[in-house]
Amino acid sequence: MSPYELLEVSPKARDAVIRAAYRCLVQQCHPDRNQGDAAAGARLCLINQAYALLADPLRRARYDQQAGIAGVERRGSRRTLAPLGKPSGSGTAQMRPFVFRKLV
Repeated sequence: MSPYELLEVSPKARDAVIRAAYRCLVQQCHPDRNQGDAAAGARLCLINQAYALLADPLRRARYDQQAGIAGVERRGSRRTLAPLGKPSGSGTAQMRPFVFRKLV
């Protein structure tokens, strides 16, 4: 089973999504919540190993390359271009930082 399947996330998932999924699964599978269930402890160990692999950018890139997932563009991994309708002074697209919109 791949680390992505263990953490129940997509290979396109950003680091923040992986971290949130890890925290949620740790709370569900923690031995203190599942007393007497040895399978929960074993699953927690696998979840910890999967998160250790995916939380490290170099190890994650190496795993993705070996698994044939290389080249997957993750949302928020690059800066976005300025809107097409607004002309820039030099005729080339200007880069602007990625910003989250406020939820109403």
